[in-house]
Amino acid sequence: MLKLTQTIITNLRSNNKTLLTYKLFKSTVAEASEIRPDEIKNIKTGNRMVAAAFASLKPISKLEAEISTPVTDEKITKATNVNELLAISEGSGISRRHALKVVSTLAEWSSSGKVKVSDFENDSRFVKLCRILSKGAKINRNIASRSEDLSTILMVTADDEAARLISGLNLGQMVKVMTTLTVKKRRSVLLLRTLAYNITASGEQLDLKQSADLLYSMCHLNFIDENLLSKICADVTFELKKDIEKSAVIGSIVTSLGLLKYKNCEILDALSDWILNNCSLCRPQDVFSLFITLATVNYLPNNSDELFKVLLPQLSLSEARKPPVWLNYVWALVVFDQASTSHLSSVLAPDFVSKFEGAAPSKTAGKLKLLNINASAKLMKNYEGDLLSPLSDIHDVSVTKSKEKTKMADSVVDTLKNLINLEDHLHVNVNTGFGCSIDAECLLDKKCNPLPYNKGYENRGETFRIAILAFDYHDMCIGKVEPSGVNALACRLLQSQNYKVVTIPYTEFKVSDKLVHRVQYLETKLKNVVK
Repeated sequence: MLKLTQTIITNLRSNNKTLLTYKLFKSTVAEASEIRPDEIKNIKTGNRMVAAAFASLKPISKLEAEISTPVTDEKITKATNVNELLAISEGSGISRRHALKVVSTLAEWSSSGKVKVSDFENDSRFVKLCRILSKGAKINRNIASRSEDLSTILMVTADDEAARLISGLNLGQMVKVMTTLTVKKRRSVLLLRTLAYNITASGEQLDLKQSADLLYSMCHLNFIDENLLSKICADVTFELKKDIEKSAVIGSIVTSLGLLKYKNCEILDALSDWILNNCSLCRPQDVFSLFITLATVNYLPNNSDELFKVLLPQLSLSEARKPPVWLNYVWALVVFDQASTSHLSSVLAPDFVSKFEGAAPSKTAGKLKLLNINASAKLMKNYEGDLLSPLSDIHDVSVTKSKEKTKMADSVVDTLKNLINLEDHLHVNVNTGFGCSIDAECLLDKKCNPLPYNKGYENRGETFRIAILAFDYHDMCIGKVEPSGVNALACRLLQSQNYKVVTIPYTEFKVSDKLVHRVQYLETKLKNVVK
């Protein structure tokens, strides 16, 4: 017996508003040239109503899109009622593109209340369109049976058509759509922007689980929307005032904020207060995540003194379980200048370092942090623990630059060439050996005149070693355009090596600016640093 792919629309009442919730059931379409009347009767069962095959819509092929059918397209565009739309399906040769357009129009009309599903659900012409759209659709039955909203549709339908339907969902459904996109690793910017806009505009309050899910999705889909982030943080701050029995959702929120490098002082203070006041409820990984996130965005919360006093003694290498967690935690303490000699020696011990040695790209971040910690240990008075072996391949790691960062750094160097002779007065892309690189380095006297290297000027008085660092978008925090923790630490380490550090943020130095403006900007920065 022929089974047709069906999309079930369930009418729900939420906030006195009728919403359409879509469910999809996978079916097998057998070969048949006609739709029998008894099949139409069997489609509707109980309270289920067949609405278009929204969930089985597939993007049309390039060849099909290029076929010109102006007469039919005009009929669809000018249709004012259901009958005029469905008349398109009469006869043979109806294309999938036309079926997609007719069904999408019906979806929009039914969602807006212009027509009722009952106006077309039993029409043989409509069922014919459903069958055309269902051919070749491959939908997982388990996913379909669990779906309670538009999320299944988003996996198979065209982005622009799905985006038009999002405004008809409530807050919970929109969050579920976002999480479904994450599970499917589908980064549709159009859908994500539509979801962000509608969630932000919603007057409903996000609970902690919804906020955690949204932050997680934004991390894994690499999608940043500051308006949505602002709403999430405001709602989380409000929810933290309620009784919370478990800390897992708090840990998830803290971790995601760190991965996003989102620096919102209000939420970070609120989360720090909650973890400090509820430390007996917190898992060790939640506390580790707090310190790592705070260091990532280089922010000391209002309760930092109490935070370090109470929580630091509770954390140990055994509780971290995984070496990268302990390494990140000790690195965070270095950022805040709170690491003890035992902290430093624990990660610089040969057996611990060996876990990060090797050529795997995944170990690069850990190697750079070990170099940061090694440099800090050398600066600590009375430190007698291990240091990195000169033979360790940790020293061979280099700071990789993104395409955007490389473009900005090259522009800074090209601009400097108009002020300083590149050949013997300017060093570029200098590997410091302690986990950070210098985009450009030079020597200046007190009048800001450049001095050549290898002439002994480095060791003379009133000579300044200048380290110039270009900071692009990824080097800064979101929310507050300030250097992230890793860059703030780099500046501090360079200063400890007697460098005068000149930072060039992307917000001030525009690659697209005229050369004369870029030269004037860098000249002013250099003069200011030697005053």
